[in-house]
Amino acid sequence: MTSRTRTYPGWQIFILLLVLGGIIGGWIGDAIVTLWPAANLLGEMQSVGIPTFSMDLGVISFTLGFMMHINLFTIIGFIIAYIVYKRL
Repeated sequence: MTSRTRTYPGWQIFILLLVLGGIIGGWIGDAIVTLWPAANLLGEMQSVGIPTFSMDLGVISFTLGFMMHINLFTIIGFIIAYIVYKRL
């Protein structure tokens, strides 16, 4: 008997789905908070990441930074994106 293992699409598809899930979840969260102001607690954003750091050397300037603004709906979007990835 041969063992059959499930192969998933590449990590690039996984990252793309996570980004899209987070963006769409954030949009839905903003829309819900706009339509129903009592849900403001659910749409409260927390910022996670590294603030922008700039270094100007005269000839070359470097700017590095990464910030992610997360709320409950963004996390739900991440979870749905993961489920979609597992079903591919």
